[in-house]
Amino acid sequence: MICIGIWVFALLLRVVYLWQIRDAPMFSLLMGDARSYDSWAQEIAKGNWLGHQVFYQAPLYPYFLGLLYTILGHNLFLVRVVQVILGATSCLFIALAGRFFFSRSIGILAGLLLAVYPSAIYFDCLIQKSALDLFLLSLLLFTLGIVSAEPRAGWWIISGVILGCLTLSRENALVLVFVIALWLFIRFRRETLASRMKWACSLVLGLVVILFPVALRNQVVGGEFHLTTSQFGPNFYIGNNKGADGTYKPLRPDRGDPEFERQDATELAETALGRKLSPAEVSRYWTGQALSQIRSDPSGWLRLMARKWFLVWNALEIPDTEDQYTYSDSSFLLKWLTLVFHLGILCPLGVLGIVVTWRMWDRIWVLYMMLVSYAASVAVFYVFARYRFPIVAWLVLFAAAGLVQGYNLLRAKQLTAILTGAGLTVVVGVLVNQRPYTENDCRGITQCNIAQHLAEQPDKIEEAIAHYRLALRFRPYFARAHHGLGLALSVQGKLDEAVPHYLEALRLGTDSAATYYDLATALTRQGKLDEAIAYYAKALRLEPDFAEAHYNLGNVFIGRGQLEQAAAHYRDVLRISPGYSEAHNNLGFVLANQGRFEEAISHYLEALRLNPTNTEAHFNLAIALMTQGKPAEAIAHYTEALRLRPDDATVLNDLARILATHQDERIRNRAEAMRLAARACELTGNRDPAKLDTLAVAYAAGGRFQDAIQTGQKAADLAVAGGDQKLARAIRDRLELYKAGKPYRE
Repeated sequence: MICIGIWVFALLLRVVYLWQIRDAPMFSLLMGDARSYDSWAQEIAKGNWLGHQVFYQAPLYPYFLGLLYTILGHNLFLVRVVQVILGATSCLFIALAGRFFFSRSIGILAGLLLAVYPSAIYFDCLIQKSALDLFLLSLLLFTLGIVSAEPRAGWWIISGVILGCLTLSRENALVLVFVIALWLFIRFRRETLASRMKWACSLVLGLVVILFPVALRNQVVGGEFHLTTSQFGPNFYIGNNKGADGTYKPLRPDRGDPEFERQDATELAETALGRKLSPAEVSRYWTGQALSQIRSDPSGWLRLMARKWFLVWNALEIPDTEDQYTYSDSSFLLKWLTLVFHLGILCPLGVLGIVVTWRMWDRIWVLYMMLVSYAASVAVFYVFARYRFPIVAWLVLFAAAGLVQGYNLLRAKQLTAILTGAGLTVVVGVLVNQRPYTENDCRGITQCNIAQHLAEQPDKIEEAIAHYRLALRFRPYFARAHHGLGLALSVQGKLDEAVPHYLEALRLGTDSAATYYDLATALTRQGKLDEAIAYYAKALRLEPDFAEAHYNLGNVFIGRGQLEQAAAHYRDVLRISPGYSEAHNNLGFVLANQGRFEEAISHYLEALRLNPTNTEAHFNLAIALMTQGKPAEAIAHYTEALRLRPDDATVLNDLARILATHQDERIRNRAEAMRLAARACELTGNRDPAKLDTLAVAYAAGGRFQDAIQTGQKAADLAVAGGDQKLARAIRDRLELYKAGKPYRE
């Protein structure tokens, strides 16, 4: 009955919290992994259960979401309700596990501690797999508690199934398999070897039932046998390269979204090795890179590992996409619980429990080993609050044991045990509460992530800018927020405001090709081409195969008339990305301006093969074909360009000119020429002398010489007013033809 009370209490707290955050700014946003999981789950709900490549992310949670979407529809609030129920049930299972491993009172207290633990409440309401992780782990501890008292084969199979599911949610949970197997043989050493082998086989059978279908699926759809996913290598490299700091840093700076992770890992590995790679080869490449860097500086790697070990146990809840502290601003319940109960309290209490229950080690040492091995499996990679969150399941058990047994020792006046436990508790408490940065830093990360998400939607740029500014109020030295704010301001055309933010991001130490690139792009738009070239060059020094930087730098060189330099960068683009239609078009433009029309035409044609809707390529190809004496083909491309862009005054004007002035009667179309030329003049407000000149030419071709004279005179006057004397003279020469009743021919 008490356990049911714990479940109801835990559920009530989570429902209250869920209600309080329903209007929080982040509640309706899906960012980072949450967006990836949601997209994947929607595909599953539509019937695409098998997928088409080796799993890169752990699959259990997306399939869990997909099942809920199939049953409940795409309703994220109801998903959170289900997770809240699972979270409350986790408290029940922890209470039962505590009863089996320790005592009834310790189990009850452990369930209550988990019920009020703020991070558990917080994660239960996120669209993240943490709620599923804790549920599966608490259920596993419950079943292990049962088999510790009554080791039957059926319960070992169930434990294996649960452990397999946990592994499909947290791949590093595989380390628990070895701990549990070792415990099985040592804990039950008085049983016959045959019995222990039977139980071990039962445990493995449970694992196989879950993992083998996944591995088989990976083999069928991806051609490789992976028990879970293929992301070990990239993750190991991210956590252990020379630039690592213990948290996540994407392989390409400013590309932290999960949609880029597999792509970037694959592209970088394939570029380095110069060939196509399978998922296993990509993983091996990054593992090899990490091991090579570790071997080159083992002492530095040991310092990094020490830092990561510190982060695993630290009081601060390190965010990746969104953070607990920002959510606590929308919930007084979470705010007060976070203030009084966090890992900086739970961890020392857990140490106290380990000390005061040491005499029970023969029965509970599996809990010690599971806790330490899981924590180590997190530290081997990199640390986020949600990655280390499962350690809470073990810590609440030890914390409850510490409080109950500590009280019993105090009553029994066993001062040595009490002082030893209290001393270690204080030392650990001091250490784990040395926070690497502040809660406001975490809030800044979340606000920056919200801003990045909003900035992807053109109609929400203003909101994005507001969140970037809020991020910088929380964390003024945040380079990524300065970069993002610069980018958002650039979208609005506020380049004078944007450039200082790019420069501040660089001053703060970001060494990102993307930041240099975005700054160079802003400077280009300001007309500061020399500075832009310098920053594009810096971007390319950091990332030589940055196709967009090569492309934009080529455009700058075209603007400066430096055609050879432009061509070199366009060729680099096509070396990196042969399917870049715009680069083919622009290289064709350079070649045409160098008089190399045949080469230019081949690039225009390739641009159109890659992208038949490339209007500029149609237009440029039409011009090149005219120079080659192929007017019919040219007209076809002008016509297609107009179909794609009906109100392009330049295309209208050029086509009208050909139809009005060509020497070949079969090419000329006087009526169409007048229509097109009139539309071009209308679009330019009848203020463009070149367009009016073409209309005059078209009138003359159609025999409307009086209209041609009037329009031509207006064109000449506008050309004079605009300072274009050459055009004015040419128009006046044509006026003489009109006055003589003759059309103009080119």
